[in-house]
Amino acid sequence: MDNNRLLALTLVLAILALFVAVPMLIAWIKRHPERVLIYKLAPLSLLSFLLWFALIAWAFSGQRDDTVISKYVAKLRENNRLPLLIAALVLAGLVGSLLMWLR
Repeated sequence: MDNNRLLALTLVLAILALFVAVPMLIAWIKRHPERVLIYKLAPLSLLSFLLWFALIAWAFSGQRDDTVISKYVAKLRENNRLPLLIAALVLAGLVGSLLMWLR
């Protein structure tokens, strides 16, 4: 990797780290009563942030290209793994929510 790409990657990672740190810093400065929960949930904001960029890119492309998604869904359906994958994702979300709630 050349220096320009390494610098660009470092800059992107620093911006993402700052993006995640903003809610935590505000909660810490304001002494928010739920700041520990805010600290734990802040990294999840990256997922929605990355999804937002993906949706922007998709919107700008002006194309409807379901072939990529359809290929993977069809493969999961052929192997009868689609219901298992959906159940695993729902279970992971429930367990994550339960763990956050119990703390």
